[in-house]
Amino acid sequence: MGFGQISCFCKFALLLLRVYLASGVNMFEFHLLDTKHRPSVGTSLCKELGYDGLAVLSSPEAYKVALEMTAPKRTSETSRVAVGLVYQSNPRSIRWANGEIVADDFPWNESPPRLSAHWPFGRMMGNGKFTMTANAHESPILCGRYDSKESFGKTRFGQQPDGQSSNLARNVTDSLMGCIVLCGGDGRCRAAEFNFNLSVCTTFGAGMFSGFAENNATITFVRDGFTV
Repeated sequence: MGFGQISCFCKFALLLLRVYLASGVNMFEFHLLDTKHRPSVGTSLCKELGYDGLAVLSSPEAYKVALEMTAPKRTSETSRVAVGLVYQSNPRSIRWANGEIVADDFPWNESPPRLSAHWPFGRMMGNGKFTMTANAHESPILCGRYDSKESFGKTRFGQQPDGQSSNLARNVTDSLMGCIVLCGGDGRCRAAEFNFNLSVCTTFGAGMFSGFAENNATITFVRDGFTV
């Protein structure tokens, strides 16, 4: 199969993937509690309602949905909505409630965020950014399920990420669609390069590449980033 045929096939496959994602299959399942609670109490309430806990907004796609859903509750600079960002002591870090690592380009209000056991829970602020807070304060709660994944972006045919400093992962896969699915499964992924000669998918996070260069053996999916 020549490059032109592969290009046409991949464009068609990508169109099918976009239709699949737009159809509502596997959409993010969030639920906003109207009443105010401490995050620790909110976690239990979310589980009682059948959710996994406080919402995980590890990807730009999940963040966009949550940003719109919580807008009525974030009406001022002092507004807060509790989400599934948690402080852990070993190792000292902030993770999502499902264990995922927070992306380097995540929209923190303070960068770097406060890293202390005194502020163990993350909340979305009125400006759409995030801050770590004490458990004592009550606020609206955003619940969620952790198994929903999506990825939106554009493809660059015959191009690969240039100026690569590192990567998130390198996996064997048999298609561009498989590569996009791998990217969608990691909220940190901002580009996924599929080399169809090697059947290898390489994923990159924010800051791991500086641009794009020509390579006729590759197709790169460029994922949308966080937009406040």
